[in-house]
This record gives sequence, C-alpha cells and structure tokens, in this order.
Amino acid sequence: MRRAIWLLLGALLLSGCAALTEPEPEPDRDWAAYQQGLLEDEEPEAAAEEKKPDYPAAFSMAYHRGQTLDPITCGEGIQEDVASLLYEPLFQLDGAFQPTPLLCESYSWDERGLVCTLNLRQDVTFQDGSPLTAADVVASLRRAAASERYSYRLRNITAISANRAGQVLITLAAPNRGLPALLDIPVVKSGTEDRQVPVGTGPYLFLSGSEGNSLLANEEWWQHKPLPVPSIPLVHAKDRDTAMYLFSSHQVELLTVDPTSDRSSVSGQAQTTDRPTAVMQFIGFNTSEGRVFASPSARAAFSHGIARDTLADAQLAGLVEAAQFPLSPLSPLYPAELEGTYSGDWAAAQAAAEQSESRELLLLVSEGDSFRLASAQFIAENADIPGWQVTVRALPWEEYLAALEAGEFDLYFGEVRLTADWDLTDLVGTGGKLNYGRYSSLSTDELIAAFAAAEDRSSAARQLAANLLSTAPIAPICFKNNTVLTHPEVVEGLTPSPSSTFHGLEEWGVHLSAAQ
Repeated sequence: MRRAIWLLLGALLLSGCAALTEPEPEPDRDWAAYQQGLLEDEEPEAAAEEKKPDYPAAFSMAYHRGQTLDPITCGEGIQEDVASLLYEPLFQLDGAFQPTPLLCESYSWDERGLVCTLNLRQDVTFQDGSPLTAADVVASLRRAAASERYSYRLRNITAISANRAGQVLITLAAPNRGLPALLDIPVVKSGTEDRQVPVGTGPYLFLSGSEGNSLLANEEWWQHKPLPVPSIPLVHAKDRDTAMYLFSSHQVELLTVDPTSDRSSVSGQAQTTDRPTAVMQFIGFNTSEGRVFASPSARAAFSHGIARDTLADAQLAGLVEAAQFPLSPLSPLYPAELEGTYSGDWAAAQAAAEQSESRELLLLVSEGDSFRLASAQFIAENADIPGWQVTVRALPWEEYLAALEAGEFDLYFGEVRLTADWDLTDLVGTGGKLNYGRYSSLSTDELIAAFAAAEDRSSAARQLAANLLSTAPIAPICFKNNTVLTHPEVVEGLTPSPSSTFHGLEEWGVHLSAAQ
C-alpha cells in the first residue's frame, strides 16, 4: 500500500497510539483524513496550485560509517538496507512471503524430506569477477546458523555441506518443506567475511573516496538488469535520530522505519509504502487448569469477540494487517474462507456458558511500547462479554517477562517475529519456549508437524488453522508493516518485500534534478 502523508513532527510514528485514545481533533483539521494520510496543506490556496516536484540532485541513503556491512552480522535498519544492494540470497521472498530462487536455480528433497539439495546457478559472479561456488554458500549458511540474527530460523538444520557436483546439501532434524522461505539469507564470498565490506554478488559496489563513500552500479552484475541510478551517495548517520533528521532535511531520499515502535520522528512531506513483515501481535491465554481460559470455548469466545478490523484500520491507521490466524494474511496459505466476522453477541453467548459468576481478568502488557499498550486498552475496553471485566496492567519489560514465566496473568498482549515457514512449535506447541500460556494439545502438535512436512502446504495449513480456530491457544490480532519513506514523486515502482526494501529494483524509476 502506498500513500502520501504530511509527516508532522512524530505524527507517522505516534498517530496510531493517539487514535486509540480517541483525542479531540485539532482545530480546523479533518482527523479522519489525517489518519489516512490525506491531510491537506494548511495553506489551501497554495495547495490548490500545482507545484513542480522538487527533485534531488542525487539519490542518497543513510548508513553507519565505520560499522560492518556484512549482511550476516550488520545491524537491522539503515545498514541492512545498504547491505541489500551489495549482497543477494539463495531465495528471495515476494510480497506474499513466497520464496523464489535467485542464486539457487532449483532444489530437490530426499524421500524422507530431511535432506534438501540446492543446485546453484552457474552464471553468478561476485563483484570481483570470481564465480559463486558451493563453498561460498556453505560458509555463509554456517555463519548464519551461528549468528544472532539467523540462528533461530536455522535451528532445525543439523548439517550444511557441499558435494563434488557443486551442490549444497542441507540436512534437517525434522522435515520442513518450508525451508526455502528461510533461505533469504545473503551470501558473501568465502574468505572476505572479516572485511568491513565483504565481497557480494549484488547490483552495486561499495566505493570509498576522498569525497565520501557511495554505492556504484555494478556494470558486470550477473543479472544484467537496468538499475535506476548509476550511483548512491552514502551519508553518515551516527544513530536512528540522526537518520530521521537526514531524511527530514532532504539529505537522504529513502528510509525504512517501524512506525509502531520507532521512537524517532520525522517532519515534512513524504511518500510512504508498506513493507510486509512476519511480526505478529496477539493475545495469549493462561490455559492452566483452574483458570478461566483453561476452556477452549472460552478462549475461542474471547478471540472471536476482538474487533480486529476496527483496531487495524480505524485505530492503527492501516499500519498493520488484521489476522485471525498465525500466518500473514498476505500469504496464499492464509485460509481466509475460515475467518469469522466479529460478533459481540456470539462471543457473549459462548462465554456465558462457561461461567456463572463475575470474573475479573488481568491483561498484561509491556509498558515500554505505547502502541501495544494502546492496543491492549482498546481490546480490554471493547471486550463485549457480560460478567467479564478486563483490567490492563503495564509492566516494565523484565517484570512483564517474569510474570509470564510465572503464569501470573489471565491474558497477555504479545508480539513475536515468526519465521516465513510459519513454524508455530515454540509459540503453541507443547513445551514451546514462547508458550507462556502452557497450552498443550497432541492434535495441535501433530498438525504443526504435518504442516511442516506436507508437500501440499495449502491443504495442511487449512487443517492446522481449523484446529487453531476451535482450540484458540492464542488470539492473533495483526501483522505489522514497516514503512518505506521517500520524498514525494522521487521514486516510482516500489514493491518492498519481507526480504528487502529494494525488491524489484530494476522496475524502479528515480527522478533527479540533473544526471549524476
């Protein structure tokens, strides 16, 4: 989704929180239009006049000078964006979280579904002209498996090796046909890992000069696709606040932010484009024996009574995608046909059958995130279930985590970054590390494993979703979108994906005031 918006100081990052508390509209300002990014210029006569685009002289980007651009170990955010122009993965995810081969040409499975064999493209060269080899891929994946960023998603891998035919073999502890979706991991040339800028296969080269650093179009790029600009000047930003200032002052032309949690702010006018993520927000239940939500129907009733669309669209200003199941609604695996519509009466009727006396429910949330707190308060205030009163308690992160581990809650507002294979083992599987509600079901465990092993992932996903709909171990609420900021009319054709802000870069159009 792309939209133009006036970014008053902090407005993009905090308007969702403000909307949840239903503030009074500012004088002479259409609050609803403001939430949707349609706020008109405060000088109507000037806005009515057609303005000429103020194109920049160069397409500049922010980065942290002196910090590594190694894609396995660099920080997320602006450094990750720069690195994505230097390095490429085996598979890339599209906007629907579907993996398509890139450096990998094809792959196959053994009969048990435990060994995946990757056939690499033979025409790929690194930026120094050397060919991509299986040894390079093996080295990158092994480093990723040991890294802080990628170790969790690769935890099911027991071995990574290469054979004499130049193929890469990945051995798993348990079958997982969704493995390609986990391999959007950039590859660097083996032996260059310790450099601040390792050698990659990407469309741009890192250039260090007396006038500053920049990215230069790689004329020998193996994909031979057109690039929107021949060079990208890099502007040092010591921290996130500085990067925001650089964008506001038009010193850089692109910035990717998390509008629901980024504490920095920007000002001025900007074009925004959603970048999907696998970050899910949800309500967790304490399913321990003797608790209100030990009953599956009580959990299902509460889940069904959450006004997700209202929360996502009206309250959170479209910054998230409402979801009833723990996989992104943008994915073709999402079983939209199983969704139920919000019904307070239905939820109340189901809940009434589970209890006959008034109950006060405690909903925990981390106080460090104003967006989550506002969402939790909205859910508590709109829990249309007679006899149930939901009280929100915000705790510092360490206390919040300790209360979850001790089971001192009825409900909690959670956020988790799922992997793109949609593995729910740790979240709702018996004994899962993130299963704070202590939910346990043999049938759910079996369906999670069957989904991972299934060749027909769509059918298996539907069966798992049907089970989760009735058992309701958690109540998914939404998936967050990051936001790609650009200045109005400077960039056309943005199609960010979960893998990269620069997905489909060859289709971009960048308008500059003069040729670089």
